[in-house]
This record gives sequence, C-alpha cells and structure tokens, in this order.
Amino acid sequence: MVKISVCLFPRVSYRQVALTLPEQLRIPSHNHSNQKRLYFGFMVLSEGCLSELIQAHFKTDACEIAVIVFIHIHSCNSNYNLHLHVILAKGAFFSSN
Repeated sequence: MVKISVCLFPRVSYRQVALTLPEQLRIPSHNHSNQKRLYFGFMVLSEGCLSELIQAHFKTDACEIAVIVFIHIHSCNSNYNLHLHVILAKGAFFSSN
C-alpha cells in the first residue's frame, strides 16, 4: 500500500479491502452469458456499498470516497473464485472543504 499510495492523493492513508462472491454464486457467475456486464456490476456495487458504509459512519451523504477496484476471477490455485481487491482511502472527502 505504501508504494501505491505515493501515486495517489498526498497525505491520505489507504487500506486494502477484499470482497468475495459467496461460494454458492460462483458456478452461476462462471456460466453467466455476459460476464463483462456481471463483473462491471459487481465492481459498481462494491463501490456503492463502501460509499454507503462511509456515509453512514459520518452521518451524511455529502461526502465522497476514493476507491480503486481490481477484479480477480481465479484464486492462487487457479480455481474460479470471483473476488475484488479494493484500495480505499481512509476517511472521506467533503466538497465543502
């Protein structure tokens, strides 16, 4: 994270979040007719969920999050395992300041 964070917003700390598709949905997602749309939807949904979580923490919807999402479709042993790696800025950005 340290190497990546120097390329992003200065003086902002980041954390990595991993989101995994439940095992019972792996076969249906693997056989999905439009995987590109499915994967894109999964990434958009992850950003929306994390944004909602941060907004609930700050008790306002007047803030934005900084997030980068990477999709992985295989585990280290080459099994199909749809999951996301997220680089998330700690805190939130408020347009007022």
